[in-house]
Amino acid sequence: MLAALENQIRVRPISSELPTLGNCDGSARVKQGNSSVMVGVWGPVEVKQSKEDPEKCVIETTVKSAVGHGSPLDKMYEEAIRQTCEQMVIVTAHPRTCIQVIVHIESEDGSILSVMKNALCLALMDSGVPMKGMFAGVSCVQQENGELMWDPTAEEEEESTAKFTFVYESSAKSAIFTHCTGESSIEQFMLALQKSRQVALEVFGFYRESFEKLLRKDVRFQMLLPPVIKGEILEDPEP
Repeated sequence: MLAALENQIRVRPISSELPTLGNCDGSARVKQGNSSVMVGVWGPVEVKQSKEDPEKCVIETTVKSAVGHGSPLDKMYEEAIRQTCEQMVIVTAHPRTCIQVIVHIESEDGSILSVMKNALCLALMDSGVPMKGMFAGVSCVQQENGELMWDPTAEEEEESTAKFTFVYESSAKSAIFTHCTGESSIEQFMLALQKSRQVALEVFGFYRESFEKLLRKDVRFQMLLPPVIKGEILEDPEP
């Protein structure tokens, strides 16, 4: 999948599992290297009158790390998740309702914000809420020698001089979210932004493969497929 970029951009193995929870409307787990995130989506559901918006649905997000939740970093993650949801979910489709998103960081070894965004996209797709399209998160760091490295581990992030996380949408392939820390030149930032788009394109392909595998396990979907797609060999009709 993402191995096609190995000659130019190093990325760790990525895998998905969906659905992962039985008590919600959509869920997904994404593992990227040793980082693992599970996301559950509930809604649209009724919301208290004091919180409802007559023009759109409200997005509520909660991020739980392996050691609990409520830290300033968790709050930053929650705001980042909420921003992406409001950008990519068609919130005007269900006014006066709420979509609840819970993100559970199961293990963390770098690039965790982009892993969260990718698990979020799959969970939203699994839930069936109306969306404007897919989105993909990509993490990148600037090393001490000035070179860029993609999908860094926690150790590589610690040794870097700057960290970037970009989120791209699938239609125009443009960036809809950027988070940067550290010091970097504008030229390096633009190079990271441009090359990270290549990784995002591969992530979009990974999403499609994930759902193709899911659908092929669905008996209802199998009944709609012609035999040749199911893997059976069709004999030529007799003349």
